[in-house]
Amino acid sequence: MNSKISKVGVVGAGRVGAAVANALVMMGVCVSVVLYNRSLEKAEGEAWDIEDAIPLLEECNILPTDKYEDFADCDVIVITIGAQASEGQSRLELLSDNADIMRSTIKELDRVAPNAILIIISNPVDVLTRIAIKTSTRPEKLIIGSGTVLDTARVRYQLGKLLNVSKQDANIYVIGEHGDTSVIVWSNALIGAIPVEKFPLPQGSSLDKIKAEYVNTTRKRAYAIGERKGGTSYGISTVAAQLVDTILRDEKKVFTVSVKADAEYKIGGEVVLGLPCIIGKKGIERKLYIPLNQEEQHALKHSAQELNKAYESVM
Repeated sequence: MNSKISKVGVVGAGRVGAAVANALVMMGVCVSVVLYNRSLEKAEGEAWDIEDAIPLLEECNILPTDKYEDFADCDVIVITIGAQASEGQSRLELLSDNADIMRSTIKELDRVAPNAILIIISNPVDVLTRIAIKTSTRPEKLIIGSGTVLDTARVRYQLGKLLNVSKQDANIYVIGEHGDTSVIVWSNALIGAIPVEKFPLPQGSSLDKIKAEYVNTTRKRAYAIGERKGGTSYGISTVAAQLVDTILRDEKKVFTVSVKADAEYKIGGEVVLGLPCIIGKKGIERKLYIPLNQEEQHALKHSAQELNKAYESVM
């Protein structure tokens, strides 16, 4: 770990924010965490609960606070603040509640920590990241939405499990909206170095059947979890902690984060959505182009149009 860049802020100590703070400590990502909440008592309760585990882990300091000023020397800040989706509610339906919250939060963070890298995981993450970029005075490369990193992890887990290979060897990406119009890029999927269409499938399975099933599984996974436990927290908090760790270690890993699409994608405008990028100590260090077939290109364009409509509805 780079000891010079090891203080991380978390905005919001709700279910997701507390899970992010806990993941940062459990994974040994940093040496100090600032956990902000409007209610200091809520921030203290979550911080103290996490703090009790520190003697069993790597040393870490947790500062609960209700003051934005305590983010002043953070190098990375994770934004989790905002209303959470109720049962059956789509991420885009949250937008009207969370757009104003995001604008005011970004203005506060610009005031106290203008050079920090921001990681946004509040939903709908793609539109809120676009609002953050529009609102903030910091360079665009320092604002990273969690995009389809979790969607990609979900597909990789299910595919690796089905094919009985390491989940890390299921090289497949999900792009577009983190939501109902996400796009699984099957045309470039590899198992290790073998194209997925040439990989031996389990008896009774076909690639077409798998594709149809996984589109539904990926898009509906959060709803299924929400119906059973009230909302997601562990998966997305691990995504946030992994992104922070990649920045602090300057690992140059590829993640499908929320960014403005380059012209190569031919979707136009200023729309922000999940696309592969290299992440390092400077934030988004390089945007990558993933070749798409005609069907995937059409689906990505549709995803962009839906996100654009949502953004324009709150401007």
